[in-house]
Amino acid sequence: MNELNIKNSTCGCCAESVQKQADDYGAYAKKYGVIIACILYVLTLCIDFGFFEVALPQWCITSIYVAVYFYLGYNILKEAALGLIRRDFFNENSLMALASLGAWGIGEGAEGVAILLFYRLGEVLESNIVERSKKSIRSLQSMKVDEVRLLQQESYVKVKPETINVDDIIVVFAGERIAVDGIVLKGESSLDVAALNGESLPLNVKEGDEVLSGSINIDGVLHIQAIKNYKDSTFNKIIELIEEGSAKKSRSEEFISRFARYYTPTVTVLALLIAFIPPLYLGIVESNGFVDSFKEWFSRGLIFLVVSCPCALVVSIPLSFFVSLGRASQEGILIKGSSYLESLYYAKSIVFDKTGTLTKGELYITKVNVKHGWTKEQILGIAKKIEQNSNHPIAQAIVNDKSDYEECDVEFEQISEQAGGGIHALSTDGIEILVGNKHFIGAMKCEIDTQGSDSECQILVSYNNEVIGVIFLEDSIKEEANQALHALKQVGIKAMYLLSGDKNSVVQSIAKTLGIGHYQGELLPAHKVSALEHILGKKENRHTIFVGDGINDAPSLALSDVGIAMGKRGSDVALEGADIVIMNDQLTKIPLAIAIAQKTRRILWQNIIFALGTKGAIMVFGALGVANMWIALFGDVGVALIAFLNAMRGLR
Repeated sequence: MNELNIKNSTCGCCAESVQKQADDYGAYAKKYGVIIACILYVLTLCIDFGFFEVALPQWCITSIYVAVYFYLGYNILKEAALGLIRRDFFNENSLMALASLGAWGIGEGAEGVAILLFYRLGEVLESNIVERSKKSIRSLQSMKVDEVRLLQQESYVKVKPETINVDDIIVVFAGERIAVDGIVLKGESSLDVAALNGESLPLNVKEGDEVLSGSINIDGVLHIQAIKNYKDSTFNKIIELIEEGSAKKSRSEEFISRFARYYTPTVTVLALLIAFIPPLYLGIVESNGFVDSFKEWFSRGLIFLVVSCPCALVVSIPLSFFVSLGRASQEGILIKGSSYLESLYYAKSIVFDKTGTLTKGELYITKVNVKHGWTKEQILGIAKKIEQNSNHPIAQAIVNDKSDYEECDVEFEQISEQAGGGIHALSTDGIEILVGNKHFIGAMKCEIDTQGSDSECQILVSYNNEVIGVIFLEDSIKEEANQALHALKQVGIKAMYLLSGDKNSVVQSIAKTLGIGHYQGELLPAHKVSALEHILGKKENRHTIFVGDGINDAPSLALSDVGIAMGKRGSDVALEGADIVIMNDQLTKIPLAIAIAQKTRRILWQNIIFALGTKGAIMVFGALGVANMWIALFGDVGVALIAFLNAMRGLR
């Protein structure tokens, strides 16, 4: 903008950027170093077996094998040695070091190199797969805004977003990301909000509209007044939820970790028994003796040891959860940890709050009935002028209504509000006007039809002790509610409950409309918790989801097995207490989250059965002398790779 004087601030190189470049260089060096070693090994192996018309002395071939072995195995041998010092005898590195050195010990140097080569290739492929699975999450983390334009009088200065305080005004140009939640003071634009809720359609905003951090300003220039600082803004909360979620293990992950601690020493001992017991037995009983049979049985023990490496399970199980968390985040579903994803799989019942969850949480006027001699526009004009003195949701719904109305020119000298009732106003001419519910208005003369649906709220307007108008308001059910509840039944949710603080008639009407069999109304927060405890106490409701959005829902969100908060309009307290946050408030995201959890579970069991089955078969065949080292390498690296690729299906 021409009227603004730009004040540029300079900053030096960031230490994090330098570290990232160093890490990237190390990753590339590792990747291409393994590829070069692989090519060199294959060429030498082909020469060793006479596939090329090139002859090399055996010492030269052996030297290449040794060089490749130590290049590939330096870190593995080092970690194995450190494991011995730390008394961590049975780990992945120890298995690979023992198997590869054993191969050299029986004169099979080529196979010893192959063990480490395929192991390292598996590491590279694994890191590539993990890197791909992280992209959806890292893409959010990389969207952090580095600097913002802070408006100061008629100029702005570029500052760090962390320095922005509530009520500061920032300027956002086209193509830039909004750093803090705020209100548009000046300008109109379209926002790309896909990073927040997965919604592909742009959101049009104008003066007075609220905007969320993380949105991209597509066109125009916006002046935005901050309503939260950077730390408390929506997008930073999303990043915190993702980082928090990635750190929490599920029961399956913990089981696999415990399983590996017992599995690894068990198979190592079995491999040693296979390598030494049969030769000892043959040396005592048979005539061929110990030395003659040792090499064969030692080789079988090595095959058993190589194939038994549990990396296919130890890595693919956490990867499956990580991939699914990334997939959910792409859909605007933020899950705070894989343990909650697993809990979703077991869920068979769900409890809904009403306002802002099943309904839009926005009251609107459905109709206005008036006394003869008055018009709808006059009634709305009087109600708007009086209700602008209240912050109650009903009052704000009347004030914000877009219907035509007639300006009220009455001047008031006294206005008072009764909590839970309405507003009493006295004009300078002594006219008494009341706007409120039936209990507040009392037994005044009323010649107006007050019949409405059970879900409607009635606000009466009295003028000099006579009711002159009735305003009907309603909180409409979300358009996708029926579709979402049908989808929940399809994914296995058997019981649905509705708990609300609204009056029973309204709750009953919504429950019947949506086909929810169990419902309770007129519940205070403490009563809602008691009702939820009663539901959770039933045997059939051992795994229950609670869905809410308000401050009064926070205790219930924390109490339930899985708490799901609606993030678009939800309170900060509710978001903190929830295990899962639906960023765009769409109810259809809940069955989608359950479907993701169920798919994750299927992938987990596929990997477990495939890995253990394949490894078990090859271990038996290896012990019987049927399988060789190359088959054993497939049983390790090949099985792990297939398990990794299967885990990646969670992204689709």
